Amino acid sequence: MPLDPVRPISAGSVQPAPSLTLLANALAPALLVVVLTASACSRQEGVELSGSVQDPSGAHIPHAVVLVTDAAREVAEATTAGADGSFRIEGLPPSRSYRIEVRGPSGFEPDVRDLDLTTDRHLDVVLEIEPIVEAIVISGPPPQPPSVRPGEPRRSVRVGGNVRRATLVNFVEPTFPADAVSQGVGGTVQLEGVIGTGGRLVGISTLNSIVDERLVSAASDAVRQWRYNPTLLNGRPVETVVTISVAFEIP
Repeated sequence: MPLDPVRPISAGSVQPAPSLTLLANALAPALLVVVLTASACSRQEGVELSGSVQDPSGAHIPHAVVLVTDAAREVAEATTAGADGSFRIEGLPPSRSYRIEVRGPSGFEPDVRDLDLTTDRHLDVVLEIEPIVEAIVISGPPPQPPSVRPGEPRRSVRVGGNVRRATLVNFVEPTFPADAVSQGVGGTVQLEGVIGTGGRLVGISTLNSIVDERLVSAASDAVRQWRYNPTLLNGRPVETVVTISVAFEIP
């Protein structure tokens, strides 16, 4: 969505994402973000959600992803904060039951809250630093093997819990449609699909609706060509849900 030109504001202690940003991928639901740029877009009907994303020091966080959902009304929209950490989503149907989720770069906890959006709202979000969780195992002496009676089969236990995240190995960058650029049309396309056991994306669908169809087509055409090393669970490939946000950004 269009943002007024502003002075760049320095990011916080976590390094800012580049203009083409992969915030995350892999385990369900995974999140992957691509940011493209062009120039100016027109306001749509409905209520507006605007705001900024900051770190605990007050520095602005660029390119955070803002997801807006209302399950009851089947509304799912997304946008990406600009280089100054500000964001705006226009044309949202008024509702008292929106859920807002803001995700920043690795190292920050996502901010999730319920919001009444029956009129235009401004929301300043502070993303807290993600806590560090350590786990250690202290082993005692090995247990004595249980006695097995003659003729009784030995019982075995299948040990699991070993997951290796899917990794993107073939990336095709979406192309900003020339006619959309000339008309100043931008927005964020939110896609969902499944990384198959062979590494291909299948079942790709569009989650949001307040976005130009030309941008949806450009994002979908590129994403269908992406290839992954699939997620491995205990050494075996498994299907994984992935959410991909492609932001055609208006500077």
